[in-house]
Amino acid sequence: MQVGGRSGALRGETRRASEIDVRTRDAMWSLFERYYADVRREVFERDLSSKQYVILLLDEGDESVQGFSTVQVYRRVIDGRPVQIVFSGDTVIERTYWGQGVVQRAYAALFLRVKLERPSEPLYYFLLSKGYKTYLLLTRSYPEHWPRHDRETPTHVRTILDTLSREKFGELYDAHSGVVRVQSAEGRLREDVAPIHDGLMADPDIRFFAKINPGYVQAHELCCIAPVTWLTPVRYVVSRGARAISSRLRAPTPERRR
Repeated sequence: MQVGGRSGALRGETRRASEIDVRTRDAMWSLFERYYADVRREVFERDLSSKQYVILLLDEGDESVQGFSTVQVYRRVIDGRPVQIVFSGDTVIERTYWGQGVVQRAYAALFLRVKLERPSEPLYYFLLSKGYKTYLLLTRSYPEHWPRHDRETPTHVRTILDTLSREKFGELYDAHSGVVRVQSAEGRLREDVAPIHDGLMADPDIRFFAKINPGYVQAHELCCIAPVTWLTPVRYVVSRGARAISSRLRAPTPERRR
């Protein structure tokens, strides 16, 4: 329901996937197909039906859908130890709303909720990076994340990542590279969404992503994981606050009128 004009600012709202109405699903699909090529509605709906939650990103003014991320929460026993998993599926944000950090805050709140349910069990954020922007969200928001350019993935983390990836993608998952090599380019990012041009290669994270997953242009996806502790949401809030303060300090100060 429209409650005002479009504001350009986002707010996040986490809902049960089963509670998403037809109008909202239509808006999600319309946004999704603008950013991904050769996608099919039935595949989109199948992905949505396999998730428990949807993080909706709504314009604060007119309540229009400007982004979303589908979420699956589940448990597994790996090497004899139970672990909790938060897996993000289809994710997209309208370009004009990029950089607001709302989806990260929504995930931080969800992590807290999951941790409170089973505080003694390790929790991992499991996601796929089809483009470098998704990978940067991981590297910028989670100090401990894998894979990464500056350190080898620890053996126990690699075991968890390989187990989860093989379970979901079977033979499409290449354990050597950590990449899901799909057999068609269906669902690839459109060419103008997140191209890696030469100027971006100076960033070590982007350079690493392009090296380990050169098939991203054909919709190949890098499997990634980040351990989530009680401090993870706190660190994110603190880092976002520090960046906001730094941005204000760098902003030019208007000259005082004489």
